[in-house]
Amino acid sequence: MNNLIFKYFVILLIIFTFSCENQEEESSGTTDNSDIEMTENFPTAEKVEYVFACMQGNEDSQAYIAKCSCSIDYIEDQMTYEEYVAAETIMSLRQIYGEKSVMFRNTPNAMKIYSDMQNLLAEAEMECF
Repeated sequence: MNNLIFKYFVILLIIFTFSCENQEEESSGTTDNSDIEMTENFPTAEKVEYVFACMQGNEDSQAYIAKCSCSIDYIEDQMTYEEYVAAETIMSLRQIYGEKSVMFRNTPNAMKIYSDMQNLLAEAEMECF
């Protein structure tokens, strides 16, 4: 009787082990990215910061809330968050005077990112204002 129970226990243990291995293979396998929507949203805090800065740069009135929100939504549709962070970083570092900002003013990569962001901001302004 004990021998029979032991055999059933071993069989159940083997089945359990193989089922766990199959689950690990499925979870660690490559996923089909066509099923996953590749949208990358900007964080809400980043959007709010942009809208506040946009409102301050304009008449600082509530009429600009919708226009500034439209502008950041347009930018979000055109670029990823990482690209936006890189562009905003370059734009803010270009405002520093002196030797420290030369790298952000004169390198071809920084100049391209800066001009692309300027063009995108102009497009957003034409679209929303």
